[in-house]
This record gives sequence, structure tokens and C-alpha cells, in this order.
Amino acid sequence: MVHGRDRELRVIGHFATDLDPTVLVVRGLSGIGKTATVLHALKQVGAGASAVRVVRSCSPRPSAHDLDSSRRIDLSAWSVTDRLEHEPAFDASGFLRAVSAWAGGGGGTGPRVLFVDDVGVLTPERARWLQNLADEAYGQDWRVIAAVRGIAVEPLSDDVEVLELGPLDRGSLRRVLDMELSVPVAADVVEHLRWWSAGNPRLALELAGALSGAELRGDASWTGPEVVGAAARRAYRAMLAGLDPATMTALAGAPLGDVSVARRDGRSTVRHPLLSLLCREVRGSDGKADGHEAGGVGPDVTGPGAAASILDGLHLDELPARAWAVVAATPDPRLAARAVGVSLMTGRAWADHPDGPLVPGRVGPEWTDHLWWRHPAGVGEEARAAGARVAATLLRLEDSGDLPDPAGLRADLGLIGPTPGQDWVGVDLQVRALLMLGDVVGARSLIADHSGATPGRTVAEIVARDLAAARVAAFDGRAIDVRTHLAHAAELRPSVDEWLPVRGLRASADAVVDGTVPASTMPAQAGSWSARALGEYAADLGAAHLVVGQAELAVALLTIALEHCAWPYRGRVQVRCDLVEAVMASTPPGQVGPRVQRLLDPPVAPDERSAVDVAAAYSRLCALLAADGTPSATFEAALHAPPTPMSPWQRVRMLVAYGRYAVTRGARSTGTEMLDEARTLVRLAGMAGWLRGIDVFLAEAETSGGAGPEWEVLARPEREMVRLAVHGATNSQIAQATFVSERTVVNRLRRAYATLGIRDRRDLVRLAETRPPAWLVGG
Repeated sequence: MVHGRDRELRVIGHFATDLDPTVLVVRGLSGIGKTATVLHALKQVGAGASAVRVVRSCSPRPSAHDLDSSRRIDLSAWSVTDRLEHEPAFDASGFLRAVSAWAGGGGGTGPRVLFVDDVGVLTPERARWLQNLADEAYGQDWRVIAAVRGIAVEPLSDDVEVLELGPLDRGSLRRVLDMELSVPVAADVVEHLRWWSAGNPRLALELAGALSGAELRGDASWTGPEVVGAAARRAYRAMLAGLDPATMTALAGAPLGDVSVARRDGRSTVRHPLLSLLCREVRGSDGKADGHEAGGVGPDVTGPGAAASILDGLHLDELPARAWAVVAATPDPRLAARAVGVSLMTGRAWADHPDGPLVPGRVGPEWTDHLWWRHPAGVGEEARAAGARVAATLLRLEDSGDLPDPAGLRADLGLIGPTPGQDWVGVDLQVRALLMLGDVVGARSLIADHSGATPGRTVAEIVARDLAAARVAAFDGRAIDVRTHLAHAAELRPSVDEWLPVRGLRASADAVVDGTVPASTMPAQAGSWSARALGEYAADLGAAHLVVGQAELAVALLTIALEHCAWPYRGRVQVRCDLVEAVMASTPPGQVGPRVQRLLDPPVAPDERSAVDVAAAYSRLCALLAADGTPSATFEAALHAPPTPMSPWQRVRMLVAYGRYAVTRGARSTGTEMLDEARTLVRLAGMAGWLRGIDVFLAEAETSGGAGPEWEVLARPEREMVRLAVHGATNSQIAQATFVSERTVVNRLRRAYATLGIRDRRDLVRLAETRPPAWLVGG
């Protein structure tokens, strides 16, 4: 495949099908993609069987091939010696006769194009030979395209057009790397490879081939090569040979290094960094310069600067080995804050490391300032004190899953949020805290307030912003947005997908969007993750299983979630409601109450359910737990009660919960109506994964008999008459007990028979014995 060459492909295709008798010279360094681009363009215009590629044209053994290299002809007999350059060239006339005769057997009907590959540097002699070849070719209905690394004669003839193949842009180079490598490459590593290779795909692949998987993913740092590979030596051989000593010395001393550093400090850098590295090798070998001195002082790989770079860049494979001891031994508040921020953001406790968890040791209390602000000196004392309390609260929550003072946390977050100059890792932590308190409005506002352009954002900050946005989207039920934000974070650091919080978010989003069943329940090496991360992961995974109709697994996971972390980022209301709904969907009628009533204690504070969607979820929770077993009125109120319309997500949740409840308890027509409305809504709202769960539930209900008689549709007076009739009361006795006329009893019982799909009282007794409703058993 050819990426990023759309314009060049059009130019070559137009040339191949045009009638103008010119020569097209495609110029570019070795490895830039000249051959691949020309071959792809010729195949696009239908010249796959009618075009010929000539290789080794400047050697004693030239040959011609079809574009698929399935047929070959040796052209050595038409090679002659060029007296001026003492190198082989073609007898153009004899060569074309041989190629025409050979190509005639290919059966091609497209444009006849002669692609002369591997010309090298186009010297004046080769330019004359190429022009003679083109003249002969045009007379025999051939077009000529030549690929060259450089042009040593200027100006060229008016009959020669030059098409320059420049460097690939980042997106195109990334596609090349993704296609050729088995390891996902981090976005900043792609940028480093592009800078060092000058956008040359072959050189970028050579550089990438020397990197470890951790370096490609960005889990270990990489800023540039130490040696020049064979492909780069071939690409820059001619350029290196043409440099005068002064230029070579200047290039050898040019600053190299990280492309991002070069951009931030405004220094000019060389156009071809690997050429400068070659110059360093050459000058070092003749004793006039040393490569290490030319590049300046080497990077610090053991001190606080290296530890900070590892944390800021999320090079987490290096963190335990290189940064841990520095964080533990150095009383640096900024470094301690970065370590805690990364630990809280990723959910990693590193409890299995011999040096213990990554938390501040000998650092003073001021480290918490740097957790929230880039430059805390200008922040007021009240906000800084609040920041210290929030940090302590979140660390406790991380370890135990407990939140002793939610009101105090809410107040402290209100003091921190409006302050300017915040670090995005700290913003992400605040967003998660606000969500677990049910304040999705505050979380959205916090993200919006700090989303302005800020120079010098670190990798950790960029990833943190995406995670914060993904959590808010998950809280709101916007699963497609969750996947978008997670994909952006994973593009920068592919290993983000392996973090426990992200795995849960992705599993939940995939279930909602596609109906994907989570592949596993709990991860291996659970001791490496905090209690809070485990709880939130279980909550997300439980929600995913509930979506796809696996209610029993959802019950187990959601129970684990609340045991590990009573305050997950989805909020207590939504997680409890998920658990109640899962229990209702997986438990026979009459056996539900004692199992889930305890979820109402401790009570949910009004502040936690002030948001519209959270209030809707709380209404659903109360409707599911309605004591009288008749959820119709409470569900209808929950569907329409909020003063502001609930989101499509919450309405789907309401409809599915109501539909499951009704079908399970025998009211199939009511439940099916609700589930059908949910089907329509999820298709419109991009939540088609719910269709799988609805279908699974209905299939199980049909098998277990849950799709039985419409007991729940009966009104309360009809239920009382049915109960008395089942227990043997006559119409007269029923009329006396219910204070109505006997005729009214007859009419109401007839309506009840029609609703239940039966004919008479004998069918009613038989139905009550085999498939009784919960209210009849209780009565």
C-alpha cells in the first residue's frame, strides 16, 4: 500500500495516459517510496499487464519485469559501455525492440509504460541517454518514467518533467508503521521517528526495527538513535560524498535530540538528522570531532530530572526500575506530586514492588500543591489547604474504598476547581471525585474551564484530559464518546488500554455500542491495582454484563464493586440501581425483597441525586423496589417526573428496567411494549448493544415461562376478585367481600379471563396453581 501520495499518484497516472511525448523523472532519496508509488499509480490506470519495469539499468546485468515480477527478460545483450562514465548503459533501439517483443506476450491492453528504476544520480550523460531512450520509445508507442535519487544536471531539457517525492506526513507515516509492525506505536514516538527519518518510510522502519516493544509503545523513553543503519547510509551516501569539510563539521556539531525540545526552545535543527549523525561518525573517526561532545551533555538517567521525565512521559516500564528510588529518596515536592498523580490516575498501587507503594515519604506537606497546580505560589492559602485535604481523602479512598466525609470533599473541591493554572492530572482526579459525588454538572464545568490552550502539556496531562472526558461521557451514557476519548489516549500511549480503569470503561462502552460481551471478569495480578481501581473496574464490567443480558454475572460483579469501593466514579446511585436491576432480572418473583432492600441503607443524600439523570436513576431504583409489587404507577411517574427531560441513556435504562420487571412478573404485553420502545431508541441513539441484552432476556423468559399470563396488568380490584375466586369463593361471596354488585363481579372476572387468555374459572384455578403471580402467593 502507498500512503500519503494521492497527488503524486494522480500526476503519474495522468502522465501514463497522456499523449505528450515527455519523460517523467520521479526524484527522491532511497527509501522514500519511488518504486512503490510508480507501480501503484500504473496499476490504478490499468497498466498492470502492459507496463514494464527495468531494474539494474546502470549495471552489467539489466533486466525487465512485469509489474508483478512474474515474468522477466535478461537485457544484458543490449548493455553497452559509456565511455565517459565507464559504466554500462543501454542500446536504446535494440533494448526497445527486445522489450516490445517480450511485452507483447503479456496480453496487456492498457497504456504501454517503460518504468526505468534504479537510475541513481541523473548525470548529464545519463540524462542524454534517457532522452534518447524516450525518443525511441515514443516512436514505438511507449511512455518513459525514470526513478532517480538525485539530479546532477540543471536545467534539464524541456521534454523532462520532475516529480519530487517529499517526506511523508505524520498520519501517513503512522499508517505505514501500523501496517508493517506488530506493535502499536505511540503518537510521540511516531513523531520522533518522522523527525529522525526526515519522513522517509524505509528509514523510519529501520529505526523502528531497532526499538524494543516498550520503546515503540512509549512505555520506555526513546529520543533518537545512537548509530546510523544500513538503509540510512545508502540514502545519504551521495549527499555525504558531496559535502565539503566545513559543511561536514557544521553538521557534525548541529544540535540533535528530541523534536519536541527543538520546537519548544526555538532552535533550528538540521533537515536530515541522520546525515548529521553520519557526519559525527566521520569526523569522530578522523579525530577532528567527537560525537558525544558535539551533542552536548548527555541526559541524566538517574537523578530527579530523569524521574520527572519518566512520570511526565508515562514511561511506566521504567518507573519501578529507575524512578522509584529517586522518588523515595529525594525530598522534592514536585516529583512526589507527579508520582502520586500518576499512581491515582492509572489505578496502579505498585504494591507488589519491593520498595512499597509510590507515595511521598520524607517530603513535606507542600507536595500536595504541585498535585493540582503548575505554579502553586500564586494560589491562596484556603485553596491550598483544601487541596491538601482532597489529596489525603483520595489516597484513603484509593487504599480502602471508603469516603468518611463526602460533604467535606464536595466543599473542598469547590474551593480548588475555580483556581487557574491547574495541572490536567489533578483536574482528572477532581473530575473523578465530582462524579462519585453525583456532581456531573460540576465535572463538565471543570473540564470546560481548563480546556484552553496551554503550552508544554506533558503526555501525562494529555492522557489525563482524555480520561476525564471519557469518565464524564460514561457517567452520561455517551458510549461512543467514551471510545473516542480512549482511542485518542491510546494513540499517544497504547499501554493505556491495559490500565484497569480504562479496561472497565472500554468494556462498558463496547457493550453499549456493539453488544460486545466482556472477555473476562477480573484481571490477573490484581494486587498491582488499588482497591478503588478494582471496585470501579468491577462496576464497569457489571454494567457491561447487564447490557448484554448476563444478569447473574452482573449481580456478582456489582456486589464486588460496592464491597471494594462504595464510592465509584459512576456514583452510588447509578451503581446501586444497576445492581437492583440485575437482581430483579435474575431472581424469581417473591424472592427479591430481602436481597436488595439493604441497598437503600445508608440513604443517598439529596446532593448525590441533584443531576437530572441521577435523579432519574434514583427514581428507577425506587420504582424497582416498590413494596406493593405494582410498579406501573411508580415507573410512569419516574419516566415523566423530572422537570428537565432525562437523557436518551437514562430513558433507555428506565424502559429496559420496566420491561424486564413486567415480563418477569407476567405482564408480557406491557413489558414488551416498553422493550420495543427501548429498541427504537437505542437504534437512534447509537446504543445498539442493548438489543443483544433485550433479546437474551426475552429468550430466557420464554424458556423459563416468564412470558406467561398478564397477571400484573390486572387492576387492584380485579386482583382481589381473582384471589377470592381462586380460593373457592362464589360470585355472591365475592360481591359481599368487595362491596359491589354480583353483576359487577361477573363483568370484572370476564375482563380478567380475557386479559389472562383463559376461558373460565377452572382455567383460572389451574393457571394459579401452575404459574401464580407474586401478589397471589403473598395473599
